Amino acid sequence: MFARLKAQFLTLLSWSEKYTKTDMLYMSQEGFWLSLAKITGMLFSLLFAIAMANLIPQEVFGTYKFVLSAASVIGAFSLAGIGAAITQAVARGYEGSLRSGVQECLKWSFGTIAISLGAAIYYFYYHNYTLAVSFVIIGFCSPLITSYSLFVQFIAGKKDFKTNAIYDSAKNIIPGIVLILTVFFTGNAVVIVLMYFVSSVIVAFLLHQRTVREYRPNNEIDPQTISYGWHLSVMGVMGKAAEHIDKILVFHYLGAAQLAIYAFAQTPIAQLKLLNDIPAKLALPKFSERNFLELQKSLPRKILILMGIMAIVAGTYIVGAPLVFHLLFPRYLNSVIFSQILALSLILIPGTIFGSALSAHMKTKELYISQAVPLITKIGLFLLLIPPFGIWGVVWATLASQLIVFVVYAYLFLSAKLVQS
Repeated sequence: MFARLKAQFLTLLSWSEKYTKTDMLYMSQEGFWLSLAKITGMLFSLLFAIAMANLIPQEVFGTYKFVLSAASVIGAFSLAGIGAAITQAVARGYEGSLRSGVQECLKWSFGTIAISLGAAIYYFYYHNYTLAVSFVIIGFCSPLITSYSLFVQFIAGKKDFKTNAIYDSAKNIIPGIVLILTVFFTGNAVVIVLMYFVSSVIVAFLLHQRTVREYRPNNEIDPQTISYGWHLSVMGVMGKAAEHIDKILVFHYLGAAQLAIYAFAQTPIAQLKLLNDIPAKLALPKFSERNFLELQKSLPRKILILMGIMAIVAGTYIVGAPLVFHLLFPRYLNSVIFSQILALSLILIPGTIFGSALSAHMKTKELYISQAVPLITKIGLFLLLIPPFGIWGVVWATLASQLIVFVVYAYLFLSAKLVQS
């Protein structure tokens, strides 16, 4: 019975390839583990959000979100972009890129440390000891987390998506469990930040060590990996700034409590956007192996299919959001309308896969443009709209910038030089 159903399912997948123009067997086999990991992560993030919404004040949660956003941007200064370069190098057999990548990340982490300590001194001077201590923690922990988390990209390059899903989930879920236990006992923002970062360092280091023991990477190194990683890291600073500038500016202009309201509006959308990571992670090693001209012909159709799927996801969320917030986040009902409008951005998020194709084929010029334009656009729109319109300004600026990002990615991908990489 089971064998017959399996055969029918495989036949259906083979039939669907005529329309999707995609290796559906590969997508279903490997995508299962990534989907399972994403669903597990989303459910855990829901539990975490429930705990944060009901156990700590808005000001504490807003401060925590500001610190995490600042850490993400600052962490990009420690050669964080080398991860994507490691994935495409390992996919081509250069497994030694993991070791060299970790070494380079640690060696060039002084930027992260210097910026963090500079921010800490600034907040000490203005007697904001919560943020001052938090930035000291960032300075010591962020480089270690970034460096030892590169095992995720290594395993992705090996196309072992089952292990990738398990390890990546553990890297995120274990610190989250520590965080939930912490907020049960204290609402102190510094303690919450400390426990999150320390647990993240420990988990990342242990999983890195386990990866090295299990895979025993060879010593082959692509000379281009580090130099390309530098390019991606510069772009990563711009990308992280574009991703988190909204929360940083909301904290600056509107305060911690308003940031908490906005963060809860955005949190479900951010989790749903992770669904786009499944085809993106599956595709990156494949992109590295395929001719770029072929990708330019086949990828737009697949992006349109994914946009249709995300449109269904967005519509379903918009209808269900009021009930979700009433049941789970009753203290944040004023976040509902913002969250519903932000859900429209889900439709355009598959456009970032154009960027994955550019990254896989080292289209450096196009990647720089694709990172610079969204950053400049977002900063301009946020600075223009947040002061007069508050959270509504952030929402409209986010939607406008998402549309611009999609157009820029699509144009750069389709107009890139048609040569085999």
